[in-house]
Amino acid sequence: MCRQVSILAGAICALLFSTVTSAHHGATSLYDVKKETTLKVTITEFTWTNPHVEVGIASVEDKSARWLLELGSPPNISNRGWTAKSLKPGDVVTVTFNPGLRGMRIGRLLKVVLPDGKELLA
Repeated sequence: MCRQVSILAGAICALLFSTVTSAHHGATSLYDVKKETTLKVTITEFTWTNPHVEVGIASVEDKSARWLLELGSPPNISNRGWTAKSLKPGDVVTVTFNPGLRGMRIGRLLKVVLPDGKELLA
């Protein structure tokens, strides 16, 4: 019985360790970094939190086409002019991003062009 508990505990630790180590991923594991997509979109959400800021978007042309885009951490993107109020739901902007691999509706945000022409780089 003790041996079975030890094996089970070891398996759980291995699973947890593998989940933690894969949580901080490289861009090439999730995104097609050789491809850039540019779309006019409506912001559906803007989440200013660690470890990554997230931006939900919906295509202006096809409202059912939605993605969740990832940026760096708040301290890192703050150095590029971003603030917690840079975007808000309902804003219509142009985004450029690396799309997700295998058709996943995720992406790595590269640039946002605001209605006034100001660019925010990720």
